[in-house]
Amino acid sequence: MDAGTSAVLAGGIAGAVSLGGTWITYRQAKRQTKSEAQLQLREPRKRTYSDFLLACREALNALADLWEEETQEADGGRIEYTIDQHRSVLQRALAAVSLEGPEVVSEAANKTVEAFSDLHHQAFVWNASGGDVHDDGRPVGFGNDYTHDIRVALDHYLKEARKSLATSADG
Repeated sequence: MDAGTSAVLAGGIAGAVSLGGTWITYRQAKRQTKSEAQLQLREPRKRTYSDFLLACREALNALADLWEEETQEADGGRIEYTIDQHRSVLQRALAAVSLEGPEVVSEAANKTVEAFSDLHHQAFVWNASGGDVHDDGRPVGFGNDYTHDIRVALDHYLKEARKSLATSADG
């Protein structure tokens, strides 16, 4: 092989190695940029998701506090009132989640608020119908686990929110 051919071949190899190095650097920079963008998006979402979770848990705890140990029931009127007291906070938190997205988290949050609304509606219908009374004349309240559907919906929301907040750094 003559010197000219060797020089061209060596230059080609050097160029290919340089191009490969540039490509690797580009890929690393792109991954870094994507990771930084995910982290910048993650913090506001985390606050929004957390605010919604807190609003739901406060309302859920208030509903659970209605349970009377003696009767093993909760009064429907008090259930209605308690949900009414938390409704505006839940709606504001839901609006923030809906704006923040993504759709799957927004849908899970909507289902959670719907579960509160469903319980409110059940209590309203029960109260409007006059309900039923125990043998001693006391109104029959909501027994069993009247917050079950809310807790199931909230657990689903929490799982979707965690998935949405996950980044490659969480690996």
